[in-house]
Amino acid sequence: MEEKAPAERRFVVDSMLGKMAKWLRVLGFDTRYEHLKGQGQLQAYRSEGYLVLTRNQRWCAQPGVMCVAANEPTEQLRELVSRLSVTPVEVHLLKRCIICNEPLNEVWREKVLGLVPDYVFETQTTFYECPRCRRVYWPGSHPERMLKRLQDVLGWVL
Repeated sequence: MEEKAPAERRFVVDSMLGKMAKWLRVLGFDTRYEHLKGQGQLQAYRSEGYLVLTRNQRWCAQPGVMCVAANEPTEQLRELVSRLSVTPVEVHLLKRCIICNEPLNEVWREKVLGLVPDYVFETQTTFYECPRCRRVYWPGSHPERMLKRLQDVLGWVL
């Protein structure tokens, strides 16, 4: 009998936790960023397999909701990873648009000519594009700094 892979974690992050939403997207998690307005909205997200993250005490007792205690974004991320036992195996680093949440597509280098700085085009060979907003991503110093920060905060080797 074949073992099924665990379902990928999916999050809805309340509007008061915007930086946390960005970091979850950096880690590759499907992360919606929403202003939570009512019980029906929470139920709909839960039925779609999302875990709602909030600091709003009004929602904390609801099933499918995790109330985040920490104030600082990196502490919030550390809290989530600890409480949910998230492991590096679940991470798909820098595979989602941090703005749109869409999975990124690798694109031919020639396609980004004129869309990225000349120096970047000349020194990089791998590029990714968001299919929704068309933002172009590439490996470089910014992703390296993000990776270093995540390693420092979470104690992981990614």
